[in-house]
Amino acid sequence: MSIEGRDDALAALRSALRSSAPRGRLLVVRGDAGIGKTRLLDAAGRRWRAKGTRVAQVRGRSRAAAETGADRYGIGAVVDALRQDFDRFGDCGLVDGISALERFRRSRAEEPAARFPAVAAELNWVFGRISSRGPVAVLVDDVLDIADPVPLLQAARRPGCLVVASIRPDDAVASASAELLDLADEVIDLGPLADERIAALAGDDLDESVHTALRAALGPLYGNPGTVLATVEALRGRGRLVADGDRLRLDDQASICLSYDHELLLRARRLGGLGLRLLATTAWLGAFGIDDLPAVADALGEDVAECGRTVDRLVENGLLVGDVRGRLSCLCPALAVSAVAEERAAVQRLAGPAAGFPKPVLLRETGGSPLAAAPAQPPSAAQPWSATESRIVELIGMGLTNRRIGSELGLSEKTVESQLTRLFAKTGCRSRVELVAAANSAGSLRGTTLRGRSAA
Repeated sequence: MSIEGRDDALAALRSALRSSAPRGRLLVVRGDAGIGKTRLLDAAGRRWRAKGTRVAQVRGRSRAAAETGADRYGIGAVVDALRQDFDRFGDCGLVDGISALERFRRSRAEEPAARFPAVAAELNWVFGRISSRGPVAVLVDDVLDIADPVPLLQAARRPGCLVVASIRPDDAVASASAELLDLADEVIDLGPLADERIAALAGDDLDESVHTALRAALGPLYGNPGTVLATVEALRGRGRLVADGDRLRLDDQASICLSYDHELLLRARRLGGLGLRLLATTAWLGAFGIDDLPAVADALGEDVAECGRTVDRLVENGLLVGDVRGRLSCLCPALAVSAVAEERAAVQRLAGPAAGFPKPVLLRETGGSPLAAAPAQPPSAAQPWSATESRIVELIGMGLTNRRIGSELGLSEKTVESQLTRLFAKTGCRSRVELVAAANSAGSLRGTTLRGRSAA
């Protein structure tokens, strides 16, 4: 049994199982969300079970922990795993240990620190019991979703189990990741797969144009097999892949977005509605600078200081990324599309003429259906600029609003807006800042720099 492009990682897991007894072994699998960590652990678990090895598959996001909100040590996740595979462990005496752990999980009479010695002792007993009859692999996916996973991992490793724990590079706080990496006997880093591997995973019935669209929409996530497979599955499920000869292509109404439970969207939701609204803003601006925040906040009806703090948190979570000029954009267009779908009311305000924003550059509207990804074109200075266009952009660089530009040139505000719409379409620029930069590159301005931006 193998996984496309992950045979080396599977071989490392097999080797670790052989060398785990008698002192146990902790192996950490590290990789970005959607890179295939869960799939790798699932494949290893199936292979070991087929060969008679007992496997306890612990999920970091356990159902029990979600219900109580008090499971600091992952006790509920362990209980769920042992109950699921109880027949394979074949030990009636284990019932007492499971019952004791269940009582700890449900008890709220003591603080977690006060319960720690008793919890650690019970975990030690349980894993010692299940490992007494032969090799055991304990697989803990998303281990840092458990608040304090170290007692669990040490209790499982101590009697000779192979413990495989998956983490994301930015999981929890840096100190928690560092502690796990210090404890690990081995670390496996999962990197992005090559394009040909991704194409093979997604299915040989997809037209190359589908992969072109996926690469544009997913950006740096395209090498993550879990993300690509979930995205293609969603497109199939929504009927957005249509037959074209012996291949499937995207229909004209297709939108490429992340799956609802994708880790990046979960991070964005944890930051609240404003985080999603700011991500949705990038569908219109493509990229924005700090000077743009007052206009963005005004269009969203939000406090500018709070917008600034949320932008900082979006950057810390890897959802907004900066370029060499300090402008921020969404990690990938598919994330912006997903944010638009969840914050449609805010997007409608951005689309209104009063907001003064141009037509969307990462999205296009398709007859009231969900907004679809449209890869942004890079700014181009190749086409000639008219005198009026150059003057408009020069005044933008001086920080004037559309209304004041119209007053300066003897034009109506609506005419200025129309001119700007054509300029954005003509140049492929994604913000007023980019427009000034493109005009400077074309030699169309007289040394103008952009001071700031106000809502028109």
